[in-house]
Amino acid sequence: MQGNRSQHGGRPSQCAGDPRSRPLNILFLCHRIPFPPDKGDKIRSYHLLTSLVRRGNVDLVTHVDDPRDLRHVQLLRDLCRTVDVFPLNPVVGYTRALVALATGASLSVAYMTRRSAARRVRALLAERSYDLVVGYSSQVAAYLPKDLDVPVVFDLVDVDSAKWAAYGDARDGLRAFIPRLEERRVGAFEKRIADGCARVVVATQREANVLERRVGRFGTVPIVNGITAPDAAPDHGRRDAGLVVFVGMMDYPPNVDAVHCVADNVWPRVREAVPGARFRIVGRAPIASVRALAARPGIEVTGEVPDLSAHLGTAAVALIPLRIARGIQNKVLEAMAWGLPVVASPAIGASLHDDAAAALSCHAEDADLADEVVRLLGDQQLRQTRGDAGRAFVARHHDWSTVDARWAELIAGVLGEPVS
Repeated sequence: MQGNRSQHGGRPSQCAGDPRSRPLNILFLCHRIPFPPDKGDKIRSYHLLTSLVRRGNVDLVTHVDDPRDLRHVQLLRDLCRTVDVFPLNPVVGYTRALVALATGASLSVAYMTRRSAARRVRALLAERSYDLVVGYSSQVAAYLPKDLDVPVVFDLVDVDSAKWAAYGDARDGLRAFIPRLEERRVGAFEKRIADGCARVVVATQREANVLERRVGRFGTVPIVNGITAPDAAPDHGRRDAGLVVFVGMMDYPPNVDAVHCVADNVWPRVREAVPGARFRIVGRAPIASVRALAARPGIEVTGEVPDLSAHLGTAAVALIPLRIARGIQNKVLEAMAWGLPVVASPAIGASLHDDAAAALSCHAEDADLADEVVRLLGDQQLRQTRGDAGRAFVARHHDWSTVDARWAELIAGVLGEPVS
């Protein structure tokens, strides 16, 4: 994958005519179908897609791992010039990952890539003259040829090799072998992406610093996640003063780890001080060990819900003690947008702008997390003050119009055009 000739404003020779006089032709590669925008990666990828659509004709190549999402393809076809969706069969994916184990390739990249999608990408590149290729998430970089003569922008979102390193650090013995192996292999793949792109994007300055240390790519561009905040949030006098909430995909290992940590080490302390307190775990696909937590006193597990507002709009506190967290956690922004004070781990605070401190409190120790939850449950005015600060924070730093302006500036820089 090349495509970095235009890093300083040059344009590939195959794009004839003045690009400012016509819509851009853009190829967008996305690791999962960017709709519906109902979880972190899809929220970001959907808004990136809409930003690209405003700038030109978009051909979308993507995967789908949930057959229910196929019903949204027509909506994407209404947005894009063409849409090609390739199902991810887990049996095929795990088989490819096993082969990769022996060949030295990244297991997660092998799991995600499909030959049919690669053929479609090659066909599109041969048939059409693109002004820009945009990739979302590192796995789809495998579809791009090394001799590509089109500028490429890649939104890695997070530094996946660092996430695998964290998985390895959290395990011991043989259980750490695969994460540490994948850390090295993904790191080599990230370096290939960084070396071949006009711009690399991640979600935070912290992730940009990590990528630069790991692969030597300087000038990585941080573009934060946005959030659509409700026009108003219920004040804390009308909320359930005993309800603490955690929202997330409940088959995602860092989320599973977090709620087990709460159930085992935090919640018994909270219940001792506030006997009627309830910890509600909200999110689709809860694994068996998460579902089993509902048998414990004061813990509820909802599974998938049609509308998060029924939970974020009634809870008193959001408790988000993720021990493994890369980039910006949408669950934190959503909680703040709904006026919830957030109690979190230091990894959460490190991903946010410094002035988030007025809206959340971060603690590494379980006892401190429990004490802070108890303090908030007993102080309605403190909850209101923190909640108001959170809504102001997301309005200031995470409005989608600001995010879109950053993408417009970046694309214009890559193509050597004035910002419109």
